[in-house]
Amino acid sequence: MRKLLKYEAAGVREYWIVDPDKERVMVYDFKRETTMEYSFGEEIPVAIYEGFTIKME
Repeated sequence: MRKLLKYEAAGVREYWIVDPDKERVMVYDFKRETTMEYSFGEEIPVAIYEGFTIKME
């Protein structure tokens, strides 16, 4: 959690945590102040690039 706060303070706009064991991705969007959780296989929108998605498999 400490690292997350440091990235936000440094101006990082989006922070992803990928957990391959649980096959999930947590996406923190600092600009919109949202946190979303995605499962592998889902299309994950990249907030800093409109219309761009990533699919983890």
